[in-house]
Amino acid sequence: MQSLGVMREFKTKNFRVIADAIEEDDLDLSWDDTGETREGLESGRFIAFVARVRVFFRGQTVGTDYLGNCIYESLDAFMDHKECGEQNRKTLAREGRYQIYRKNRPYEHCLSKSDKLKPRGFATEARAKQWAEKNAKEEYQIFETGKCGSYFHDMIREAISEARKTISSFKDVRVRDAA
Repeated sequence: MQSLGVMREFKTKNFRVIADAIEEDDLDLSWDDTGETREGLESGRFIAFVARVRVFFRGQTVGTDYLGNCIYESLDAFMDHKECGEQNRKTLAREGRYQIYRKNRPYEHCLSKSDKLKPRGFATEARAKQWAEKNAKEEYQIFETGKCGSYFHDMIREAISEARKTISSFKDVRVRDAA
């Protein structure tokens, strides 16, 4: 498969990581009811690709992750990790990671500020639970603050995780010396 471009490449102490885009050879547009996406692809406004992350150790591929059917205006638009990370940092600084809400809310699946038992959250779940057990006068639930996700970030994390597992299994492999 031909690479459409490298999105990011970096080295760590043990690994070399390459995130690139390759041609999508099995594009599924069955969900495009309006035809807007197909038109965007045909006009060149969008590109379709498979996102690929490879992790190398001493020249050998030890971890990979793929995500097909990616349709974006550019490869940069797919790499939303910087904006997403900045948004997460601001949210956590403003609200804390763990929030405490009344368990019996008017709408079970909706969280509103009026249902919060404490305006600002806590950095750890243990600290939130400790506060709630001591101060909550009604049943409560603890929720982790919503974070925006990033396919790009998740793929890199998954490929590196796979690489670490692969490397850790190397110690269990015994190779006979050539005589």
